[in-house]
Amino acid sequence: MHHCGVSKTVWRGQTMDDRSAERRQQLLDVCLELVGSGGAAVVTLRGVCRTAKLSPRYFYENFSSREDLLIATYDHVEAELFERLVRAGQGHRTLSIRTVLETCAEYFEEDPRRARILLREPMSDETLRAHQSGKAPVFIASVIPALESADRREAPRDAQELGVLAASLSGALIFLYLEWLDGRLDIERDALADSATRLVTAIARASRREP
Repeated sequence: MHHCGVSKTVWRGQTMDDRSAERRQQLLDVCLELVGSGGAAVVTLRGVCRTAKLSPRYFYENFSSREDLLIATYDHVEAELFERLVRAGQGHRTLSIRTVLETCAEYFEEDPRRARILLREPMSDETLRAHQSGKAPVFIASVIPALESADRREAPRDAQELGVLAASLSGALIFLYLEWLDGRLDIERDALADSATRLVTAIARASRREP
């Protein structure tokens, strides 16, 4: 007698889907470690598989190419930052600029590899640069609503003005965070958040077009 539906095969308490998801996370972790230690240029399919102790078959079970893995790693790290920002904003209609900036600083300080893949490598790696092109990084996208909320008296920005603002903020904040993480700015995280907030406010004011 056949039962309706197909039960998933379980091995050592895990289904095939569980094991596949575990291998995928393992490959993402290895990619983050390789990028964090040597940059995106050192990431190769062979090196990732060797470090993860997985065969290429399992690599292709999850990713179509080295570039696909790099992009997935970037998206995974960015999604974690977004979740951190969401938690920071619970109970508030809009996150303050300073909360966004301090939350990002805390996230990067906890694990500087995160900053390398989200901030540093897109400036030199073509795959990550192309992936980031045309969309504001999540920490910039989170700052802009806070700015708009703070500037209720001002007319809403149009798409062109928002594009200029996002590009200006990206350049300034990425450089500021990297200088701090590299130890060239000897200040505490609170002081960094204060300075970054003043910088964002000044750039936002300067980027407004004259009426």
